[in-house]
Amino acid sequence: MDFERRIKAVQKKIRELKLDGLIITNRKNIYYLCNFTGDSGIMFISRNGSFLITDYRFEGEIVEKIKNSEWILTRKGYVEELAQSKFFKNKKIIGFEAGSMSYSHFLYFKKTLKRSLKPVENIVEDLRTTKEKEEIEIMKKAAKIADMALSETIDFIKVGVMEKDIANELEYRMRKYGGEGASFETIVASGKRSAIPHGTASSKKIKNNEFLIIDFGTYYKGYASDCTRTFFVGKPKSKDKEIFDVVFNAQKLVREKITLKMNFKDIDNIAREYITSRGYGERFTHSLGHGVGLFVHEPPTLSPKSNGYLKEGMVVTIEPGVYIKDYGGVRIEDMVVFLDGKKIFLTSFPRELQTL
Repeated sequence: MDFERRIKAVQKKIRELKLDGLIITNRKNIYYLCNFTGDSGIMFISRNGSFLITDYRFEGEIVEKIKNSEWILTRKGYVEELAQSKFFKNKKIIGFEAGSMSYSHFLYFKKTLKRSLKPVENIVEDLRTTKEKEEIEIMKKAAKIADMALSETIDFIKVGVMEKDIANELEYRMRKYGGEGASFETIVASGKRSAIPHGTASSKKIKNNEFLIIDFGTYYKGYASDCTRTFFVGKPKSKDKEIFDVVFNAQKLVREKITLKMNFKDIDNIAREYITSRGYGERFTHSLGHGVGLFVHEPPTLSPKSNGYLKEGMVVTIEPGVYIKDYGGVRIEDMVVFLDGKKIFLTSFPRELQTL
């Protein structure tokens, strides 16, 4: 990981904003900038330096892992330590991450530091949207772990099994293959519940002749994967096949047509126009996709209202869906990235309709 490049990019932004430094409190951003995985600490980046403040619980980790930053172990409060640090001396205008600091914490920082504090947004998050090659390899591994786990879980899915038991089995197998826990609450939604886009696993039992949506992912070395597949339990009717084919073909069109420098809204429109032409436009109720990285949902968003263009290294999902209340739903989701001009799909579990 190029931690030096990341720190320098933040320092460039600090200078552009005419700040003397930036306080980082978002744990994912701290990890991104210096490789610290502990659950407690703050980071300060000035125009010409950076350091982490944490406590002695993490002494071993700091020695082994911290990259391109100095560090301070303290028995005081982190903010008090920052205020007294030589690194903070003569720093007058300080930025803070507005999206990850509560108002009460802001007042505490302001009172303790006795500095002018300015809210800033998305400085580190914007850097995180484009992934380095090493990050992409890690995410490819995360996706592979999840794919293998689902492959093994298929045999567990039978009529009478509860949705939450399927989710538990899948999550166990993701951990078995090296995952660090589910990257979000696993969605297992069957029958009429499959029409709920975020239908997390319930006590409902699997029945014959119904759709089954499984939306799942794992963390690996801090990075998330995200994939969705739709199955049919029993024998699908012609309407079931039609709904599935609409979503399958919409996703296939995007997989074929997506290119670098394409506008986000135009990517969304590929699927949305096709689904609308088949008479299901109003049943496609969410955006086409989102970024994935240290969080499972990150910028950018692929939606009719999105601005911006697809860049090399952006890992995004392609996940059209059709949802019919009191009937069922279908969604197919894959992660894609362009690297060295080549289109790479990180998820590989078969997309075709499988009957169970």
